[in-house]
Amino acid sequence: PYSPTFLRKGDMIFNLNEKKDISVSTNETLELRLQYSDNKFTAAQWAAHNMKVTAQYMAFSGAASMAVETTGNSKYHTVRVDAIGKCSKVHITSRGEFRTYPENFLTDNFKKSISDLSVADIESNIGVFYGVKVELGGMVKRSYVLEATEDDDEAKVTAELQASFGKECLGTGPAANASFEAGRRSSNRAARVRREWHAQGGQTDLWFKLGRVQPDQSEFTSAMEIAKQWASTIEPSNYYAFGYELRPLWDLIEEVDEGKALEFKLYLEEKWRKEENQQFLPSMFLPAKLRINQIHDASKAFILNLCRDHKLTLMKEVANAQGNLDNVLQYFERDCYKRWKAAALSGIEMSKGVQEILNEESCTTVEEVLNNLESMALVIYTESKRYLGLWGKDSKESNRVQELNKSFVDKVIKRLKIDNNRKDELHNGHDDLNECQQEVCEAIEWFNTNLEYMSQKDKIQNVSRAIETIKDIQTILSEFQAELETEMETAS
Repeated sequence: PYSPTFLRKGDMIFNLNEKKDISVSTNETLELRLQYSDNKFTAAQWAAHNMKVTAQYMAFSGAASMAVETTGNSKYHTVRVDAIGKCSKVHITSRGEFRTYPENFLTDNFKKSISDLSVADIESNIGVFYGVKVELGGMVKRSYVLEATEDDDEAKVTAELQASFGKECLGTGPAANASFEAGRRSSNRAARVRREWHAQGGQTDLWFKLGRVQPDQSEFTSAMEIAKQWASTIEPSNYYAFGYELRPLWDLIEEVDEGKALEFKLYLEEKWRKEENQQFLPSMFLPAKLRINQIHDASKAFILNLCRDHKLTLMKEVANAQGNLDNVLQYFERDCYKRWKAAALSGIEMSKGVQEILNEESCTTVEEVLNNLESMALVIYTESKRYLGLWGKDSKESNRVQELNKSFVDKVIKRLKIDNNRKDELHNGHDDLNECQQEVCEAIEWFNTNLEYMSQKDKIQNVSRAIETIKDIQTILSEFQAELETEMETAS
């Protein structure tokens, strides 16, 4: 079963005098923190680091998964954020001779088991590590695994989660439900999310009270208030063990049987290595959404020219409408001319708004701008179909100007979509190349693993065929590289 500490209990291996060999101290502490993991420092490495067995981090690769699905079925890089709440009531540590020479306290059953059991059975029945320190109390953990783009970092991902789940990422609320319940990130609907929630010790259901707080109340205070209530419910009858400091079990086995200790260590390291190779750590990033400041210069110039031309056209419309408003002979047509002028002025403001977005080098995504423009286009279309006054004469000129506005918006949308689609196509091409690279690495690993088991005849046949295939691939890649270098020279 899942454990927030990534551990499970093994067999008893020590004969101890509780008063003499262990130190028990009561000192209540309460901590809320966030822990960020990525392919540079994984959740497994965090687990090993926190338990002082950094060199053996591979032991936690399976439990501390970085996969967005339990099957690991994704080709994109992920990041993980663990929101952790801990209340420590009791600290237990080894002391004296037991801490210095733990091998002197081994049970007879343990010594006999080392002689009788296989290394696999030792792992299964006794364990892999032994503890020298532990804390008793309670622990809650909410884990988020998110598919990531190359632009994502700790600050950005954490801020996104905090916007929906509060400063400590332990709460829930309407924003969280709307953004994440469907298993997608709020910042990128193409990015999948896996969430886990586990709590041990005390009345854990108190944490479900933590949600969105009032505007005048800080989320941290709210989370800490829940934590204090929860801490008050933690008592000896519902203590949970965490905060372990571990040591490898083979250190103790060595005192019983040096050969068995080495065999056990090599067995585990080989097993962990294979498990780590099967773990979900893809190198490809989820394609980032194209931002306005990333669109091609030609597209930017094209849209700015559209804005300039549309504004000039509408300034003439404003002048003509104002001229009619100033003409006393046109007094009874004033409603028509006011709507005419208002439609032209709204179009000028709209073109200015588009210009500002482009000139400010906005980090807004093209998708967001497109959504806004498409909504605007729908409103303009509705305005261009008004039928006001006798036989619709009061809306005739304003409808004509709104059609000009609609045409302008449609042209901007069309050009931005060209850039957005081109970005997707480029990312798809990069994804294909990354997949090819991954497949080549897998093929090389397969050959390295299986060559020693092949007969001489099969080895010659397979190696010869592989060499010919590699030559063909190298030829194709050399030609492609030459084409790309030519493109770079032309672009420069």
